[in-house]
Amino acid sequence: MSDNKANNKDQGSIFDESLPDSPLSALRSMPLAVSIVIITRDTKELLKGLLISIEKDVPLKPFIKEVIVVNNASTDETDIMVKEEFPWVMLIENERNMGFAASANQGISRSTGAYILFLNSDTLVIPCEIEKMLKFMDENKDVGICGPQLVYPDMELQRSFAYIPSLLFEIVPRSLLSTPRSPLDVPSLIGAAIMVRREVLETLTGFDERFFFFLEETDLCVRIKGIGHRVAFLPEAKVIHLQGKTVGKKWVKGRIEYNISLHKFIQKHHVAPYSMLFKGVRIFKTFIFLVVVTCLPFLLFHKKTSRSYIYYFTLLLWYLSGCPDKAGLRPIAKSMEQGA
Repeated sequence: MSDNKANNKDQGSIFDESLPDSPLSALRSMPLAVSIVIITRDTKELLKGLLISIEKDVPLKPFIKEVIVVNNASTDETDIMVKEEFPWVMLIENERNMGFAASANQGISRSTGAYILFLNSDTLVIPCEIEKMLKFMDENKDVGICGPQLVYPDMELQRSFAYIPSLLFEIVPRSLLSTPRSPLDVPSLIGAAIMVRREVLETLTGFDERFFFFLEETDLCVRIKGIGHRVAFLPEAKVIHLQGKTVGKKWVKGRIEYNISLHKFIQKHHVAPYSMLFKGVRIFKTFIFLVVVTCLPFLLFHKKTSRSYIYYFTLLLWYLSGCPDKAGLRPIAKSMEQGA
């Protein structure tokens, strides 16, 4: 990308630890190497916590090729914090918010590891857990992408894999489906923590940059399966996910951005009649919610219902205005001003 710059610092400080006993002890002589890519925007304290957790994972250090942080025009002095406190990080600085997919591709282009681990800035690494993912990927050559069990700080389980958006799941609640406890092929993974083979990413030319935020990992999983590789969930490996911290301040816009990605995903992977029917079902569900809550206004005294009402009203307007990209999180107006 033309509007970014990379800072390459001395990376020796994190990578010179000897390897103690670990799940990878039998693989010490093998050329395993993982590049860690983190995308951030105005999440300085969360990012700091993640980088500290990486530092503390001593058994993993000999296998880390590099840690790359892609900073999407943060205004909270993220860049200063990284340069001063984590000089071993390769920092890529974007002058505007590029979105997840484009930023991830930037990280891929600068990485050199055989495996690439994508971590949200609101995650924390638990010692020895990433090693389990590396070992699993090394032993299962047909797995193209692997995801761990995401957990809350108290180790309560989170949803860690996903189902492909479809008309069926617009009707059947996904919560009725159980969480597996052993390595399992799944339709898709939650993108907070995913490990992908470099050769797979090179074959697919990375993430589809039409997805600004949300569903880029689902699209990747679909394409990985399309070239004959497996998508695997590994519940034995755990990563802490401080769920919702990165988009919580812009919840309504974040949900609209999800719908923008959903609209693009359905159009990309289905024929036009299916896409039209899917859109119609989504509009119908949105309309019904608004009618019910409008007829029962006392429900609006509940904070969550009130927020949902604003969201669904905004969503209906978005549908009626032709599903524009500019309604979500992407800085379309700013980009246009810069180009003028």
